[in-house]
Amino acid sequence: MNFSSLKEYFYKLYNACLLRLLFPISVFLLIYYLSLSGLISPYIEEEWIIDFLRYTYLALIFITLTIVHLVVYKRLKSHSQVVGLGRKLDLYYLVVRLRMKTMMVISLFLAAGFLCTGHQWFSIYFGGMIGWLLVQWPTPKKVSKQLKLRGDERIMVITKGEAFRL
Repeated sequence: MNFSSLKEYFYKLYNACLLRLLFPISVFLLIYYLSLSGLISPYIEEEWIIDFLRYTYLALIFITLTIVHLVVYKRLKSHSQVVGLGRKLDLYYLVVRLRMKTMMVISLFLAAGFLCTGHQWFSIYFGGMIGWLLVQWPTPKKVSKQLKLRGDERIMVITKGEAFRL
């Protein structure tokens, strides 16, 4: 990612994350509206299939999030050893992009589950997924902690470069 200052870096990072957050929310809200207005009806109505899908979705979500969390942890550990703040931030962007894309796909997967079943548990799972995405939001403090920044690099990232301006 090309950036000329830390403010610009976080601006671009937040925009990329917001797009990956707003797209599944808008899709889910559209499906929810169409479902409530009666324009679409659930494809699956057998209760045992709905329960099976509900628990299967939940298990797949936990497995996927665990795998992504381990991959992200491993990558961040290796990226924290890289020399140069600019290079670390470029690599961090790739890690955040992976994390956010995975959460976006899971959210769309939940929207598809709601479309097929019309069951309210999928909207609860979706809300939990959006909440988890917001917990994982890359703030300057989290960036410095995850990249294990120290000294001037840490201060620079936390203040977005303002600490060293005259």
